[in-house]
Amino acid sequence: MYDPNPYKHGIPVSAGIPPIIRWSGIIGLIAIFCVVGIVIASSRYGHVWPSADSTHIKLGS
Repeated sequence: MYDPNPYKHGIPVSAGIPPIIRWSGIIGLIAIFCVVGIVIASSRYGHVWPSADSTHIKLGS
């Protein structure tokens, strides 16, 4: 049967984001920041700045 007022019982309410998705997102964000921190911390070693000084590096015997 045709219902002329489909919203007479109210608009359906979302149940929100499931907890497993929320926690996965939080853990993923923390993991991203940890990887970024590791990359930044390890990028200091083995690099010569400014780039003009890199031509004076001893590469072997």
